[in-house]
Amino acid sequence: MNALPSSASDAVRDYVNDTAVADDHLVAARDAAAEYGLTTPDAMTGEFLTFLAARAGSAPPTAVVMSPAYGVIGLHLFAGFGAVGGHVTCIDPEAQHQTLARHAFAGAGVRTNAYRFLPSAPLDGVTRLASDAYDLIISESEVEHLSATVDAALPALRPGGVLVLLDSLLDGTLGDPEHTDRQVRAAREADHHLAEIATTGAVTVARLPLGAGSTIVTKSGQ
Repeated sequence: MNALPSSASDAVRDYVNDTAVADDHLVAARDAAAEYGLTTPDAMTGEFLTFLAARAGSAPPTAVVMSPAYGVIGLHLFAGFGAVGGHVTCIDPEAQHQTLARHAFAGAGVRTNAYRFLPSAPLDGVTRLASDAYDLIISESEVEHLSATVDAALPALRPGGVLVLLDSLLDGTLGDPEHTDRQVRAAREADHHLAEIATTGAVTVARLPLGAGSTIVTKSGQ
């Protein structure tokens, strides 16, 4: 199929964002996160995260969220887990973000044994996780840490597991040679780093126009 022109692509995004269903708990969690200046996934990205959670291979599925907005992201994941249930590990050092997530999960009726908090810097916390154990890892990392996040997170994924690097493509500025600031350079380096890993057959990489552009990394193996 042919690619849509930018205007049509924007129209599709606007349509999805305008028509996506968000219950009162999700709306409240987004509003609470916004009050603290936290970035949350747009509706299109949220739907994709819910889809991934619904397709997770384990029973029950397991996920890791490396983002200050893990309350909102967690609600998207729990929506996808459905009646099967699932478990989410949230990694972030800020106590206030944990409080926001607790309120979000409690409001949505999520069981307290369905999630845990690791109060740690994400790169430190993810390296302490068991190897080959998780279906999904959702990361909203600082751009300068993208390559390190890939290297730290992949061992924790089970074969067939998926790593989502939210907003890693910086609205496409990677393709503009006039953008040479530190963040764009770091994003390009991470993109190239993943391409090199993909040549070994260890991962499959997809880059999608979700949010500011997200990178989806599937760990190879059965």
